[in-house]
Amino acid sequence: MMLRWVFRMRAFGKAARVGDPLESRFRVLPVDLDILLHMTNGRYLSVLDAARISYYARTGLWRQFRARGWSPVVTAQTITYRRSLTFPRSYRVRTRLIGTDTKNLYFEQVFHIRDVEYATAVVSVRLTDRNGASVTPAQILDLDGTFVLPDHIPSAVSDWSEFSRHHNAEKEDQ
Repeated sequence: MMLRWVFRMRAFGKAARVGDPLESRFRVLPVDLDILLHMTNGRYLSVLDAARISYYARTGLWRQFRARGWSPVVTAQTITYRRSLTFPRSYRVRTRLIGTDTKNLYFEQVFHIRDVEYATAVVSVRLTDRNGASVTPAQILDLDGTFVLPDHIPSAVSDWSEFSRHHNAEKEDQ
């Protein structure tokens, strides 16, 4: 099902600038439900992936990533749930690249129906090359495309990223 959606992503409209918020449409299906009959937590994360791939495609980044053998890899993510999505609701995910640091790209992704937010996620993504080495955000910003990014990432995102890096480093030391 998700693979079929990815193949259709080229039909999502005109190209956009990197940094513009872009929307992807989805619908809650019976297979998305947990025992309480609302969308399962894991499904939200899969939808986030699909919406980011659509974002890469619509901004022209996906073609350039694949031509260079680069793959986006999630390094950390956090999500806050406000309301439950239930069958058979249609909803949208608004995806926006909110900035970079020396290692990662940072996305804000919002699940919503009209003006009502159902969940909000912040996702840290690192690109890797064919050998698994990190591609720097500076290399990404040198790609063809129009980039409209803020000068810095929000301090809350920076703090969260720093916490995530240190938390993982502490676990590796144990």
